[in-house]
Amino acid sequence: MKKLPNIFKIDNKLPPKKGRILISQPLLNDGIFARSIVLITEHNQNGTIGFVLNKLAGYTLREIFPEFKGIKLPVYIGGPVSTNSLHFIYKYNKPLPNSHHIIEDLYWNGNLKELKEYLYNNIFNETNIKFFIGYSGWAKGQLKQELENSFWIVNDIYDLNSIFTEDYRNMWKRNVIRLEKKYHFWLNVPLNPQLN
Repeated sequence: MKKLPNIFKIDNKLPPKKGRILISQPLLNDGIFARSIVLITEHNQNGTIGFVLNKLAGYTLREIFPEFKGIKLPVYIGGPVSTNSLHFIYKYNKPLPNSHHIIEDLYWNGNLKELKEYLYNNIFNETNIKFFIGYSGWAKGQLKQELENSFWIVNDIYDLNSIFTEDYRNMWKRNVIRLEKKYHFWLNVPLNPQLN
């Protein structure tokens, strides 16, 4: 009998790097990573750090951190590591002190005192900042192994603004549509194939 091709085999044409995204393949049903989009914020020989962009935590910033009184911005689940920590990414032409540059005008974390000032003056709002509880992390060689096992496809962000403005419920689907046509069948894979 002839061996059938693995239709879920991913041929990554782009290597992971800071500012790119990871799109999970549809059979990756690992909780937080199921149908997820992860923004890579750091990638080097020691490992990778990123944030899941499309998993809402169900809380606002002020509900989790009372020091952000009056700030009703949603909080997302950035990943399974350090889930008691707050992180944020933002798009602005002037970085906050202690921020980490990702790409173009996109930054990660920064000075909390200035962050609060920007929030209360509406310089930062839902169109240019996103908050996360926890983060996604891969040790040295771990992401490489997951890519070889076809857990993720690496792609460029199509529009920095979409990170903040696109409905999180459509983000995975929209990014799959942007992939080569051979991956479009992913859109028809049920959330739980075992129930079929």
